[in-house]
Amino acid sequence: MAEIISLGRVQFGEVVTKALKERWSGVLTIENPEYTEYVEFKNGSIGGFSSAERKKLLGEILTAGGHISTEDLDKAIATQKAKGGRIGDILVEMDLITRQRIEEVLAIHQMSILAQSLSAKDAELSFEPGLTLADKE
Repeated sequence: MAEIISLGRVQFGEVVTKALKERWSGVLTIENPEYTEYVEFKNGSIGGFSSAERKKLLGEILTAGGHISTEDLDKAIATQKAKGGRIGDILVEMDLITRQRIEEVLAIHQMSILAQSLSAKDAELSFEPGLTLADKE
């Protein structure tokens, strides 16, 4: 098990600044009563992040945002079960949404998760050097 460095209740921005200067590689854990998020650093840069919110299925994200109806999603899922394939590809083939719109929605979704991490105020932060997000799953 990797060493866990407790950073306490500090702002995420302060940690990122330090990570950039010191060229950290490892996983930062942001934990508060509402959620736990993981941010992977690779040589001082953010290499990725993971959270329960980020792991939502594409259909959930698209219906929650009003981009497709639950009925349309149900039809696409039925097609997926019958023929296989990825739900995004099926939705595009059914002319229910464009590929560009899916990419835009996913980008906005990921940015909102990162913004939530950046604004974490009552979170406990810890860092595990040398780990990757795959190690945390």
